[in-house]
Amino acid sequence: MKTLLNYEGIGFNDKECLKQANLLKKVMFRTQDVKSGRGKKAIVTQEYLYNTEEDEEVRTKITNTIKHYETKMETLSKKDNK
Repeated sequence: MKTLLNYEGIGFNDKECLKQANLLKKVMFRTQDVKSGRGKKAIVTQEYLYNTEEDEEVRTKITNTIKHYETKMETLSKKDNK
């Protein structure tokens, strides 16, 4: 299983790939309040809106993709400054 999202066939450059991964992060990491219990003893917890086993795999892919493209952009900017 790949650990990154593949944007190479679409025609995105590195900056656009990072932008798209951040957009997916906003969607997949959205949470909602879930109330359990009744009355004074009710507890409100945060749960992901998309919360299945496959969604956890997608979240890890998104975070790995963001880390990859951020380091890639940093190395490119350091290379250009020399």
